[in-house]
Amino acid sequence: MDQKPTPHFLLFCSFLIIMLTMAKTFFVASLSSDGEALLSLISAADPSAKASSSILSSWNPSSLTPCSWQGITCSPQNRVISLSLPNTFLNLSSLPSQLSSLSSLQLLNLSSTNISGSIPPSFGLFIHLRLLDLSSNSLSGPIPQEIGQLSSLQFLYLNSNKLSGRMPPQLANLTSLQVLCLQDNLFNGSIPSQLGSLVSLQEFRVGGNPYLTGEIPTQLGLLTNLTTFGAAATGLSGEIPPTFGNLINLQTLSLYDTEVFGSIPPELGLCSELRNLYLHMNKLTGSIPPQLGKLQELTSLLLWGNALSGAIPAELSNCSSLVVLDASANDLSGEIPRDLGKLGVLEQLHLSDNSLTGPIPWQLSNCTGLTALQLDKNHLSGTIPWQVGDLKYLQSFFLWGNSVSGTIPASFGNCTELYALDLSRNKLTGSIPEDIFSLKKLSKLLLLGNSLSGGLPRSVAYCESLVRLRLGENQLSGQIPKEIGQLQNLVFLDLYMNQFSGGLPLEIANITVLELLDVHKNYITGEIPSQLGELVNLEQLDLSRNSFTGEIPWSFGNFSYLNKLILNNNLLAGAIPRSIQNLQKLTLLDLNSNSLSGPIPLEIGYVTSLTISLDLSSNGFTGELPETMSSLTQLQSLDLSHNLLYGKIKVLGSLTSLTSLNISYNNFSGPIPVTPFFRTLSSNSYLQNPRLCDSTDGYSCSPRTDQRNGLKSAKTIALISVILTSVTIIVIASWVIVMRNHRYVMDKSSGALATSSRAEDFSYPWTFIPFQKLNFTIDNILDCLKDENVIGKGCSGIVYKADTPNGQLIAVKKLWKAKQDEDPVDSFAAEIQILGHIRHRNIVKLLGYASNRSVKLLLYNYISNGNLQQLLQGNRNLDWETSAVEPQVGDGLHIVEWVKKKMGSFEQAVSILDAKLQSLPDQMVQEMLQTLGIAMFCVNSSPAERPTMKEVVALLMEVKSPPEEWGKTSQPLIK
Repeated sequence: MDQKPTPHFLLFCSFLIIMLTMAKTFFVASLSSDGEALLSLISAADPSAKASSSILSSWNPSSLTPCSWQGITCSPQNRVISLSLPNTFLNLSSLPSQLSSLSSLQLLNLSSTNISGSIPPSFGLFIHLRLLDLSSNSLSGPIPQEIGQLSSLQFLYLNSNKLSGRMPPQLANLTSLQVLCLQDNLFNGSIPSQLGSLVSLQEFRVGGNPYLTGEIPTQLGLLTNLTTFGAAATGLSGEIPPTFGNLINLQTLSLYDTEVFGSIPPELGLCSELRNLYLHMNKLTGSIPPQLGKLQELTSLLLWGNALSGAIPAELSNCSSLVVLDASANDLSGEIPRDLGKLGVLEQLHLSDNSLTGPIPWQLSNCTGLTALQLDKNHLSGTIPWQVGDLKYLQSFFLWGNSVSGTIPASFGNCTELYALDLSRNKLTGSIPEDIFSLKKLSKLLLLGNSLSGGLPRSVAYCESLVRLRLGENQLSGQIPKEIGQLQNLVFLDLYMNQFSGGLPLEIANITVLELLDVHKNYITGEIPSQLGELVNLEQLDLSRNSFTGEIPWSFGNFSYLNKLILNNNLLAGAIPRSIQNLQKLTLLDLNSNSLSGPIPLEIGYVTSLTISLDLSSNGFTGELPETMSSLTQLQSLDLSHNLLYGKIKVLGSLTSLTSLNISYNNFSGPIPVTPFFRTLSSNSYLQNPRLCDSTDGYSCSPRTDQRNGLKSAKTIALISVILTSVTIIVIASWVIVMRNHRYVMDKSSGALATSSRAEDFSYPWTFIPFQKLNFTIDNILDCLKDENVIGKGCSGIVYKADTPNGQLIAVKKLWKAKQDEDPVDSFAAEIQILGHIRHRNIVKLLGYASNRSVKLLLYNYISNGNLQQLLQGNRNLDWETSAVEPQVGDGLHIVEWVKKKMGSFEQAVSILDAKLQSLPDQMVQEMLQTLGIAMFCVNSSPAERPTMKEVVALLMEVKSPPEEWGKTSQPLIK
C-alpha cells in the first residue's frame, strides 16, 4: 500500500533542488583554465576583431568549457587539443604567453591572422604539439631555441614572416619533423648542418631568405625521405652537394637565383623520383650531365641563366616525361640533338641565347605537343624545316638572331594556335607566304633584318589579330596594300628600309589604335594623307627618307600623344602648320632636308615638351627667331643651319638645357649670348653668319670684336688653328727655357704675384668652410693660385694644383665670375649641395669651399692620373675611369680598356654583357648595348669630350623602348 510523502520528505526534496540549481549556476560561471587561456587571444586582439568575426563571436566566456567554440577541438577530457583560426583577422601586436598553458595542445594554426611581434619562448612548453603554423604574418625576431623542445612536432610552418637571425641548430632535436617551412623571411647565417639528422623530414623550404649565406651542408644528403628541397632566391653559395644523389625520394629541387657555382653533380641522375629540377639563374659551369637522362619522372628542367658549356646531351631524350626544357642564356655549343624529337610530351623548348650551331632538327616536329619553341640568338644555320607545320599547338616560335637561310615555310599556316612568330635578323629570302596571314590568332609577326623580297600580299587583311607587324630592313617592294587598313588591332607597323613605292595608303588612318608608324627609307611618293591625323593614339611617326611632296598636313595637330615626329629628307614644301602647338607631348621634331619655307611659327615655342631635339636645318625658312622659343628651356639639341634666317639670336640664350647648337649658314646678326653654354661653343656652330659678333654683356658687340668675319670658311679656321698652334708651341718652348734658367727668380717672384693677385681678386674677408678637419689655411690655398699651377680650364672655371705645407695635394677649382645675366651662386651652391653630401669611391671628394665677394673656390682631393680635368665640366664629376669595381679583368686590362678592346674587335658586342643579362629579350639587350655606348662616351680619355649629365639623360631617353617590344616571352612560371 502506497504511502504519502511526509512534509519532512517534501522539504528535503525542495532543498535538494535548490542546492542543485545553485551548484549548476556556480559551475557555469567558472570557465576552465584552457578557456581562460584562449580568451587572452581576444583581449590582445583588435577590439573590432570579435565583432567582425563570426568565429570569435562564438567564444562565450559564460561557457563551462571552450569545447563548443568555433576553431576549438577538445579531447574527451574537455582539454583543448586544437586551436585553428587561419585567415581570421586578429591584428595582434604580440602572441599572448598565456597560450602556453594549453598543455594538451596538439595543433596550433594562426596563419594569416595579422600577428606581429616575436614568437614567445614559452611556446616550447607545447610538448604534445604536432603542428605549429604561424605562417603569413608579420612576426619578427629570431626563432626561439626553445622550439627545439617540441619533440612531438611533425609540421612547422613559419614561412612568409619577417623572422631574422640564425636558424637555431636546436631544430635538429625535432626528430619527428616531416615538414619545415621557413621560406620568405629574413634569416641570415647558414643552414645548420645539424639539420641533416632530421631523417623523417619530407619538405625542407628555406627559399626567399636573401641574407641566408654559406654552403649547402653535405649532411642534408642524409635526408633520404626528403621529397622537396627549396632554397631559391637566397645568398647560398658553394657547389651543389654530390650527396644529394642519395635523396632517392626527392621530387622537387628548387635552387634557382642563388650564388651557387661549380658543375651540376651527375649524382642527381640517381634521384629517380625527381620531377622538377630548377637550377636557373645561378653561376653554374661545366656541361649538362648526361646522367640526367636517367630521370624518367622529370617534367621540368630549368637551367637557364648560368654559364653552362659543352653540348646538349642527347641522353636528355630519355627523360620521357619532360614537359619543359629551358637551357637558354648559357654558353652551350654544338648542334641541337635530333633525339630531342623523342620527347613526346614536351611542350616548351627554350634554347635561346647560346652558341648552338648547325640546322634546326626536323625531328622536333615529332614533339607534337610543343607550344613554345625558342631558338633565338644562336648560330644556327640551314633552313627552317617545312615539318614545323606539324606543330599544331605551337603558340610562339622565336628564331631571331641566327644565320638561318632559305625561305619561310608556307606550312606555318598549319600552326593554327600560333600567336608570336619572330624570324628577325637571319638570312631569309623569298616572299612572305600568304598562308601566314590566314592564322587567326597571330598577334606578332616580326621579320626584321632579312632579305625578303616581293610585295606585301593583300591577304594581310585576313590576319585581323595582328598587333605587331614589323617587316623593316628587307627588300620588299611594290605598293603598300590599302587592305592593311583593315587590321583594326595593329599597334606597331614597321615597314622601314625596304623598297616600297607609290603613295602611302590613306586607309592606314582606319587603324585607330596605331601607336607607331615607321616607313622611313623607302621610295614612297605623293602627299602625306591628311587622314593620318585620325590616328589619335600615334606616339611615333617616321616618314623620313622618302619622296613625299606637298605640305605637312594641318591635321597632324591631332596627335596629342605623339612624342616623335620625323619627316626629314623628303620634298615637303610650305610652312610648318600652326597646329603644331597642339603636340604637347612631342620630344623630338626632325624636319631637316626638305623645302619648307616661311618663318618659324611662334607656335613652335608653345611645344615646351621638346626636350630631345628640334631640327629645322636645310630648308628655306626665313625671318627672325620667334621670341616664344625662349620657352623651350628643356631642349637639348637645336639645328637651324642652312636656312635664310636673320636677326638677333638673343632668344637662344634662354635655352638653358642646350647641349648642341648649329645655326650656321644663315644671316644672323648682333651679339652672341653670354652664357656658360655659348662660351664653350666652337666656331663651327656659327659658320657663315658674318654679322654675328662677340660680346661681353650680351647686348652689344665688344670693341675688339672680330665680327666672325675670319670664320667664313673651313680653310680660314684651319689656317688660324695652325697659326695659333705654332704660336702656342713657341710660347711654351720659350716658357720652358725661361723656367729652366730662372727658376729661382720665378719662385721668388711668385709670392709677389700672389700678393698682387690677392689685392685684386682675393681680398678679405674670406669664408672658409671645410667638410672635414684640414691642416691648412685659406692663405696656403691662395698662395698656390698662380699660373704655373694651372692644370686645366673649362666652361665653369679654372683648376689649380695646390701643394699645402703639410704635403697634401689638393685641387682648387676657381669658378668663373658670373655675368650680368646669370645667377652668381647657382653653380657654386649646386655643386656644394650635391658633392658636399655625397661620399662614394667613384665620386671626386669635395673637401670644402671658400668664397669672398667676387671669388668662389671649391676644394677637392687631387687625383694624379689626369682625371681632374673633369672638375671643369660642371656636372661631370664622376671619376669614371676609377667607376670600376674590379681594377683588372680579362687579359690583365683595366675594365675600361678591356671593354674598348672588346668593342673594337670582331666579337659580338653582346659578349661584353654578363651571361645572365645576355638571356634577356633582344630589345632589352639592344638597350643595354646602347647604354654601354653612352657609358663609353663618359669614359672618353679627354674629359672635355665627355657628355654632361643633361646629355646623358637625353641619350638614355632615346634608348628606352616599351616592354611590348621585347622579343622574348617570359620564362616558364615556377609554381
